[in-house]
Amino acid sequence: MGLIINCYPIPFFANVQFVIGNAFYVISAVLFGPWYALLTAMLVTTGLMLVWDSPHVYVIFCMEALFLGYCRRRDIYALYASAIYWIFIGLPLFYLYFLLFFDIAVKDLFFTALKQVINGLMYGSLASLLILLSPSLWNFNNKIKDSKRRLFSAQLTYYMTLMITISLLVSAIIFNYFYLERQQVLLQSKLNNSANHISSATENYISNYKRVIKNAALQLNYEKLTPQQRQSFLNNLHQSYPGFITMLIANEKAQVVNASPTTRFLDIKGDLKQISIKDRDYYIEAFYNQQLFVSSVFLGRGLGNDAIIAISAPLFNDGKVSGIIEGSLNLSYLKQVENLESNQLKQSIILVDEHNQIVYSTEKLALKPISPFVSSKGSDFYRTQLALINIHNLEALTPEYFYTQKTLDNGWKLYVLEEFSPLLKLAEKQMLNSFLMLFVSVFLSFWISKKISRLLNVPLDLLANHLSKLDATELKNQVVGDSFPNEVYQLYQRLSYSKQQLLSYQMDLEGIVSERTVELEQANKKLKDLVDKDALTGLYNRRYSEDKFNDCLDFCMRSEQAITVAILDLDFFKNVNDTYGHLAGDECLRQVSSLLSVHFKRDTDIIARYGGEEFLLILPISNSLKIESHLNNFRQAIESQTMSQPNSDNAFNVTVSIGAITANANFSSDLDDWIKVADKNLYRAKEAGRNQVIVDIVDDIV
Repeated sequence: MGLIINCYPIPFFANVQFVIGNAFYVISAVLFGPWYALLTAMLVTTGLMLVWDSPHVYVIFCMEALFLGYCRRRDIYALYASAIYWIFIGLPLFYLYFLLFFDIAVKDLFFTALKQVINGLMYGSLASLLILLSPSLWNFNNKIKDSKRRLFSAQLTYYMTLMITISLLVSAIIFNYFYLERQQVLLQSKLNNSANHISSATENYISNYKRVIKNAALQLNYEKLTPQQRQSFLNNLHQSYPGFITMLIANEKAQVVNASPTTRFLDIKGDLKQISIKDRDYYIEAFYNQQLFVSSVFLGRGLGNDAIIAISAPLFNDGKVSGIIEGSLNLSYLKQVENLESNQLKQSIILVDEHNQIVYSTEKLALKPISPFVSSKGSDFYRTQLALINIHNLEALTPEYFYTQKTLDNGWKLYVLEEFSPLLKLAEKQMLNSFLMLFVSVFLSFWISKKISRLLNVPLDLLANHLSKLDATELKNQVVGDSFPNEVYQLYQRLSYSKQQLLSYQMDLEGIVSERTVELEQANKKLKDLVDKDALTGLYNRRYSEDKFNDCLDFCMRSEQAITVAILDLDFFKNVNDTYGHLAGDECLRQVSSLLSVHFKRDTDIIARYGGEEFLLILPISNSLKIESHLNNFRQAIESQTMSQPNSDNAFNVTVSIGAITANANFSSDLDDWIKVADKNLYRAKEAGRNQVIVDIVDDIV
């Protein structure tokens, strides 16, 4: 704040300007000492450097900050210290500096230097007044304490010179102005951060899937695959990137020859439909222009209400275009991004394409996708740093939202909005509270100054000594003597009552803190379970297993023991979901998880859901001679286990394929290396007919 104020010095006469912002480093010197004051002075005087373009501001004002800080340690009042500095140090230094480095007349130089002395005394007085009129600063915990108690008469003399009521009003206006400015800066920063995060996530999401299509086209161009191999390749690619709703490969005649999921493209006989896409822009652009193409946003035919885009790339055969590969990308991913970035901040988002059509909007805004985005700017009657917008009542005088806008690389525009009314209420409340506090402060200052002038030092000292020695028991029995004046007796009664209330509040607070501590520990435990465990199966998740692998590795390395890493995959699990429903599939995963916990129940065993129907086992201290048998026992248990369908008498069986590796801990420190071998063995088990266990035993196991 001091830096901003110093960027606008108050002009007085000719080149004379009064600087008010320096009061901030005077306050810092009084509260925190020389070094904090120096740091504050460097920040504050940067504004003067920008305006005056003269480095003397760093020398003179930073020296003043240090001087005031050291004087504060010697219990010298700020106003007195400021006068000493400017008369004996600042004035000669300023005069000498300008005499040596500036071409200025001596008669004018003296006036300019004298102005600096007056200016220094002015913002020094203002700083002292601000400290006096801010009760929160009197009892600031980390402020510098007086080395010895000051005399009451000295304090009264000093403070009474600073009691200027009109300064309270001016201070209140300045405080509220900059307070609201700061709030707007923070809100704008939050909007900008959200816009940057969401736009970056959106661009990365689309770019990632563009790379998928591009790389898939390159691979198909390089590898001469049969139609069946192309279908398998497309199915695997679609499973790896589920953001695509559909994927297809079309030939040079624009006929779809491969598609995923195939169920969307089969006729009633189970054969691939004869579908022509020659009129689709993603075919025309990719095939004829021979380049990667991203379509405009549209609603897919029979693919739900979510907005999608088509990404396509040409395929080549012997240097000639032979078709295209295309994926229809679902943009509902933006809802996940919004949940992570904006909902916790009570923000809403609107994403529009290059044609100003709504791609996505927060649900509570009630805007339809693929419809024109219509808005109006906020009313001119509202002065604010924030950009204002109306999207529902376009003629409203009170703005509905403030917002920030971010343009994505593809020309789309992202709007991040937050309701304007809470900020308006905050401003009204802040102004009301400030003026109430000012009124009370003026009244109390007048009343206290009158009371202090009549108080005697001795009764106050006795009263302070009595109260400082009281504990909770003595507070009930202590009685002020009859020799005390009535005013002191009244003060004693109030302070005694306040201390009793404080002791009672402290005991209640300790009980509340104890209860909150227990609740916080319980909440932290629940939170850790949510972070580390899979919600469906109750097993640990992939991230947890990767984190704990290093601990297992270190333990087995020290004891020279082997580790087994196994990947388990339920065979034909998609058929379970398709035949019995996803609820049956979920119940099947839970029953498999229970069997895993029974068969691998050592404290050191790590059982994790690796993803989908895959599970990961990390088994330290493994016996290489028995591990395959142990895994086969589990495989047989799965095979013999009858899986039930929720709310139905239907039952079914599943089998599991297992790929594993058993090796000494020094095999590799990277879990990915273990998983790569286990995954290869899992693939071999699948190729060999499924329902098998294949384990690699590394030869150097001791």
